[in-house]
Amino acid sequence: MPESKNTVLILGAGLGGLLCGALLSMEGYQVTVLEKNKQIGGGLQSFGVDGKRFETAVHYIGSLGEGQTLYKIFDYVGLLEHLQLQQFDLDCFDEIHLGNESFALAQGYDRFVQVLTQRFPEEEAGILNYVAEIKNVCDHFPLYNMRLGSLEEKQKVVGAGLKEILDKHFTHEKIKQVLCGNNQLYAGEYETTPFYLHALILNSYIQGSFKCKDGSIQIARLLQKVIESHQGKVLRNQHIVELQEQDGNVTNVLTKEGLNYKANIVISNIHPGQTYELLNSSIIRPVTKKRLRQTKHTASAFMVNIALASCKMNFRNRNIYFHKTPDVWRDLNGCDFEIPNSYGIFFIQDKLNPEFASGVSILTYLEDRELPALNTYRTTSERASRGEAYEKWKSNYATAIIEQVLPLLPELKDAQCGIESCTPLTYRDYLNIPHGSMYGFQKNVLDLANTTFSTRTKLKNLFLTGQNINLHGILGVSITSILTVGEIVGLENIVNKINSHSQT
Repeated sequence: MPESKNTVLILGAGLGGLLCGALLSMEGYQVTVLEKNKQIGGGLQSFGVDGKRFETAVHYIGSLGEGQTLYKIFDYVGLLEHLQLQQFDLDCFDEIHLGNESFALAQGYDRFVQVLTQRFPEEEAGILNYVAEIKNVCDHFPLYNMRLGSLEEKQKVVGAGLKEILDKHFTHEKIKQVLCGNNQLYAGEYETTPFYLHALILNSYIQGSFKCKDGSIQIARLLQKVIESHQGKVLRNQHIVELQEQDGNVTNVLTKEGLNYKANIVISNIHPGQTYELLNSSIIRPVTKKRLRQTKHTASAFMVNIALASCKMNFRNRNIYFHKTPDVWRDLNGCDFEIPNSYGIFFIQDKLNPEFASGVSILTYLEDRELPALNTYRTTSERASRGEAYEKWKSNYATAIIEQVLPLLPELKDAQCGIESCTPLTYRDYLNIPHGSMYGFQKNVLDLANTTFSTRTKLKNLFLTGQNINLHGILGVSITSILTVGEIVGLENIVNKINSHSQT
């Protein structure tokens, strides 16, 4: 083992790994981050189509208003002074389309209630009670509010299902559909999704919805700078193949390239199931690995990224969730190769002509199980072809999706100048996620114990972080990073420092 007792090895340079690395570097730890791909960032990655920038996964971020939780975390690690942010329209951050009708979800609870009540005056009492329920649930999650608390506090509110709460407060189905119209944010299932998941995510966007002007990859690059400014390292093209254990500690991390890394503390930002598959230890039992392999994941997705000719499509400072028929859960009830019912539509602003869009991304649910080329593997490091059948299917599916949204965005017909699509296989291979799952393990209110994990493991020096542990998304992963780092430096210590910094 290394002589120094504060060496930390972090596996995976996604947001969770990089934020843990930045926080521990600031605490004086010697940090090394290992990333399998050529590009760091995981879901923060951006890429180009016909010279236009697109997001891999992060199209907007919540809880970034001054004094809010993510604002405090990003401010503490020094991101906010460099991060170029743009707030969405206050009166509509998400526009929900149900057939021929559209509805707005607004920022700020007073405005959120007012806008909804204008469309559903008969549901005013239900809307107020629903909002009160959201706030109550969020108040019971200590770290979500950057404070200390107990597990018992959360246990009081995690047992209710999404359907149960909506049925309690509303009599009309349409408003339930509107409030779940952006369910692509959590890929839930109406009958089994916990209400707390819906509440924590929606609350963050009501508090404040923002996008990264220069792409979310800037978050990863800024965190890398924090690590390197404290003499840490972020190493790319490091494909981990084995974790070796002795006396209850990870002693060696071996790579495909033949390198052997050692550290006193190891944090894995890799999926828990994949982490344990890499682990050569009898401490993690085969039944645990089997359970993780069999735990259900959220659906995957197909995304069409369309580069636009200059000044051809107006920029919308909002997102659109378009449901051809007023059933926002239809696709999740049976993802297959049929043309989808629901689409998330995200706009990229043209820097030179800000009233226009330079690109648009269209996201739909899609499972990986019947895709052509299912057994292939492709990343920026390994450029193997998936074959002609796959490319032809991908092109035809993208064309069909574009045709479906043309009635909503007719200018798209003549504005296209380049198209690139991402499939479940893209997400599976580039982001190292089983089945290309959008948000990792599927949370189930009937089985929370098997879909929520601890940052601690049975090995004394191995810790977990990332979207599969507690809550996904930029906010969820950031909160989990605080929890992981808290296991090492003391949770009270790091929480107090973040809060003290925000008050100066």
